[in-house]
Amino acid sequence: MTSAPQATKGPHAGTLFLVDGMSHIFRAFYAIRNLSNSQGLPTNAVYGFATMLRKLMREYRPAYLAIVFDGSQPTFRHEAFEAYKANRAQMPEDLAVQIPYIRRLCEALSVPVVEMERYEADDIIGTLAKKAEAEGLETVIVSNDKDMFQLVSDRIRVLHQAKEDTVFDSEKAEAFFGVPPSQVVDVLGLMGDSVDNVPGAPGIGEKGAKDLIRRFGSLQNLLDNADQVERKTYRESLKENRQQILQSKQLVTIDTQVPIQDEWRSLEAREADSSKLRDLFIELGFQSLLKDFQLEAPRAVGMTPVQPIRTSQDALKVVERLKKEELVYCFLALDHEEPMLATAVQLALKAQDDVWVADFKTDAVRIQDFKAFFECDTVAKVFHNEKAARILLSRAAGTELVGVRWDTMLMSYLVQPNRSNHAFDDICFALLEEKSADPERRGDLLQRVFSSLHPRIRDLGLEKVHHEIELPLSSVLADVEQAGVRVDSDRLNDMSGELDKEMSRLTKRAYQLAGEEFNINSPKQLGEILFEKLNLPAPKKLKKSGQYSTSVDVLEQLASEFELPRLMLEYRQLAKLKSGYVDALPRLVNPQTGRVHTSFNQTVAATGRLSSSNPNLQNIPIRTELGGRIRSAFIPSPGCRLLSADYSQIELRILAHLSNDPVLTDSFRRGEDVHTRTAAEVFGVAAGLQTPDLRRRAKAINFGIIYGQTAFGLAKELGISNGEAQQFIKTYFERYRGVKQFIDQSIAETRKTQMTRTLFGRLRQISDIGSRNPAMRNFAERTAVNSPIQGTAADIIKLAMIRIHHLLREKKLRATMILQVHDELVFDVPEEELNRVESMVRREMESVCELSVPLVVTTGSGPNWMET
Repeated sequence: MTSAPQATKGPHAGTLFLVDGMSHIFRAFYAIRNLSNSQGLPTNAVYGFATMLRKLMREYRPAYLAIVFDGSQPTFRHEAFEAYKANRAQMPEDLAVQIPYIRRLCEALSVPVVEMERYEADDIIGTLAKKAEAEGLETVIVSNDKDMFQLVSDRIRVLHQAKEDTVFDSEKAEAFFGVPPSQVVDVLGLMGDSVDNVPGAPGIGEKGAKDLIRRFGSLQNLLDNADQVERKTYRESLKENRQQILQSKQLVTIDTQVPIQDEWRSLEAREADSSKLRDLFIELGFQSLLKDFQLEAPRAVGMTPVQPIRTSQDALKVVERLKKEELVYCFLALDHEEPMLATAVQLALKAQDDVWVADFKTDAVRIQDFKAFFECDTVAKVFHNEKAARILLSRAAGTELVGVRWDTMLMSYLVQPNRSNHAFDDICFALLEEKSADPERRGDLLQRVFSSLHPRIRDLGLEKVHHEIELPLSSVLADVEQAGVRVDSDRLNDMSGELDKEMSRLTKRAYQLAGEEFNINSPKQLGEILFEKLNLPAPKKLKKSGQYSTSVDVLEQLASEFELPRLMLEYRQLAKLKSGYVDALPRLVNPQTGRVHTSFNQTVAATGRLSSSNPNLQNIPIRTELGGRIRSAFIPSPGCRLLSADYSQIELRILAHLSNDPVLTDSFRRGEDVHTRTAAEVFGVAAGLQTPDLRRRAKAINFGIIYGQTAFGLAKELGISNGEAQQFIKTYFERYRGVKQFIDQSIAETRKTQMTRTLFGRLRQISDIGSRNPAMRNFAERTAVNSPIQGTAADIIKLAMIRIHHLLREKKLRATMILQVHDELVFDVPEEELNRVESMVRREMESVCELSVPLVVTTGSGPNWMET
């Protein structure tokens, strides 16, 4: 990588950077796809251009800087050669709408835009560069266009921006292009340019042009001595097209005498207009770029002086004061993202105009010193991630946290469920444009974050979801995570050995089928074996890596006909489950508790569903033999049984309620098998005459409808033609007209409001439903249909968890809720409580809310999770 240009070199103590504007805009547009703001406006080109500018400004600190654009009118080249750039396609609409925003970006950054009618950006860049050169100033031309090499000199260089930037001086330009800068225009004129419709010499390509110019020294000398060219086709082309070649050279020659008024002195770098930049980035949804452009500088205005709590005596005095407050903001910092493994680092507190900070690492104060405050129910508390605080306080101080009224992490999630991260640092910046890097400021910042989120929660009607679902659930999950689940490590270790043998057998068989040994874990080598050596029907190569795709989709297409792809699917599944569960679970056993403590995440899935991590228990296959064997390693406490309670077809029942479809509703009210009923409705086959395959097809259609599956997707899943799949869907909607009406109304309403709601009021923004991009719009329409269904299912099981957890405590039962996976709850239950708890769990889950069709729960118990 060439070193960066020195910003202080030269008599004018600076370097002029000239950016080829449209060149970078097109590169950004095609490099970044499917990016838009909340209103559906494409933003990929603006984002890419902004990141390019930020990188340039950060790494090179230009003293002078300008963005150069082409003029909008035809140039002198069009007048000289009518066909010039005649092949250029019209600018894509998705790009054209972004150009005004790129100009606003330049204005907000205080970066001058230079352009002049009848001249191209190359000519303006060349003129400014030569003017600067004449006065002793160095210029760097920021462009990946090879034409720019003709301008390179002792004081003019070209910068190619990539992962590793390259700055081309004369020597590097010659090494890269093949001729010195003085001969570049001769090569370009000779070889022509198909993109700009510059003809050049027919039959002479880039390599030939460079070889000829290196040999003859110049285009003029080459044309004058064309008889000396040995290759007949070259010789004839040079003689027959002399005038065309000379004209081509004129077309590719950059004009450095443009009568432009701008001087390089007027292009001095200036500070950005932070207000304009902030408004633009917020409008475009570029939160991360706000950080990159360093708008998050801490503000000193309004900060409350911090009072340190250095001893236990200080803590007791503060606690007495806090117990008299109505509302206290509490930020508990941990040293590990897993609260079961964490210790408390710091506690920041704010009440009215007072801020306190206790540092547990450096001062003689302990988290236990605040026990009376945490257990005081008369003081309302605001936390960020109260679940983590609750677990830590229970473990480290034997304290039950009470009185929490708000959790800003949950508030942020409810307001923006599509947001990927609700960590305190991230939402501080998103809401306040500030960082929480200074620990002493966290009490202040927590109050300000709450003050920003609270009116949004209220205005969006989300208070009930926060108070009745998410906040009470966080305390339930804290207990579930602390309870953990026992795993039989010996069984898993035995299973690991068995899987090693099975994977070894599969590997040997793969070698036999391939006819040679290869790295079975290498997609590249597997692709070469499948599609080059064995000549199986090959997919397109991956664009970036240049290797064949061996993804699951590709292998599944081949597996029905060929053994090796089928074997590889089996091998990969074994390897994935072995590394992710069989080998990982014993390592995740907590040495203090002897149990595995998964983390349940409330703020990840945009639908409202819970997810789990370390380990992710939701990815264990339910219906495969190996998945069952892994589940068999989850075992109860001594003297207990595992109890499983699972909602039956809850999403289809919610669809029946929301759509009020008479056929679907009737089926559930009668207690029929809904897939059997669908098979009868769609295929016209009576229940008693149906085959298992027919029911499977009906099931695929039922669930495919919820997730907006296309005819293509259904055809692929069922192994039928697109026409058959389309007919199945058409027939389904003819029989289930209420479902079709619900889908159409959901999409239409979401298009108006750009959001969906569950039965309980949880919202999800779906801004892409107005996107100009068909793929993004179609995905948004599918999301508009399934989000209310999935979200309502999530709300229902969360409410059931809250009610059951409360009853277990109220009745002083020893049974413990230990897992939640999809629509299933798992309990560790003493054998003597089993019948009572099973009856209670089923009752509470089935009666948690009233739908137009019954909620049905299936339960089972056993000595391990598989046998429940």
